[in-house]
Amino acid sequence: MISCSGNNERGELLARVNEAELYENDLKHIYQGFLTAEDSAALKSDFILSWIDEQILVQEAMNKESIDQDEIERKTESFKNDLLISKLEEALVNERLDTVITEDEVETYYNEHQSEFELNDYLVKVLYLKISTDAPDIDKIAQHYKLNKEEDVEQIDIYAKIYAKNYYYDPENWIYFDDLLKEIPLHDINKDRFIMKRSKVRFEESGYYYFLNIIDYKLKNTISPISFERNNIKERIINMRVRKLREDLKNEIISNAKNSDNVTIY
Repeated sequence: MISCSGNNERGELLARVNEAELYENDLKHIYQGFLTAEDSAALKSDFILSWIDEQILVQEAMNKESIDQDEIERKTESFKNDLLISKLEEALVNERLDTVITEDEVETYYNEHQSEFELNDYLVKVLYLKISTDAPDIDKIAQHYKLNKEEDVEQIDIYAKIYAKNYYYDPENWIYFDDLLKEIPLHDINKDRFIMKRSKVRFEESGYYYFLNIIDYKLKNTISPISFERNNIKERIINMRVRKLREDLKNEIISNAKNSDNVTIY
């Protein structure tokens, strides 16, 4: 066995179940992503044992007279054909797909599909900070976080880069209020009233000061702003292009073949 396996192009013979044989080269795909020899060895051993169990059951099934082997072959062929067609479409789409999306296309999609962008929760623009209670000059931040003066943002930004455990301020972009609650432990608030009042709060909890300023908001059950949905719209447009391109390519290939001498109906 060792002598024969050494001359085999598939590498070392690892296991045999009746006439079925497993060789070293059959396992190459399972080593991808494993950096250590120990991981590879363990995976190899598990695969060999799994292959043996599978072959025992497969061969038992092949010898079972009540199992329609022709039906299995037909379904296998059908699955193979479906997989090949899917891979063909995927390869051609990757070659031909136009991924450039203009701002006009985004706006057109947004205006024509308003019902898709109804908000289930509040969107907010906010400033928030999380600062350790032993950080210096907390009172200065208490003055600046309300953003009453133009220089307040600059002062907060300088301070936050040095002392803030967490800091967020982006006046151009919206976030879900519920996502904000994952960062700031607000308790026992009336969410509707808290947001619509554009609340500005400072509180202490578990060794940290929290500062929160609700700068602007969008009501739930209203239409989400296009600035928040832009990336989402681009993904939808790409998906629409992919579906159309798949269908067009399939029809093109079929039409070209039928118009050639390669298809004959008898």
